Amino acid sequence: MILYHGSIVEIYKIDLSLSKPNKDFGKGFYLSLDENQAMRMGI
Repeated sequence: MILYHGSIVEIYKIDLSLSKPNKDFGKGFYLSLDENQAMRMGI
């Protein structure tokens, strides 16, 4: 399974302390099966 994150850099380790607190579901590391959706959400 390939999952996408709306980032322009490769992520080797998830660091939740860098998460934004006011996202739809709170702090977290959001992924999508859809590359285009991930890039839109990363803006």
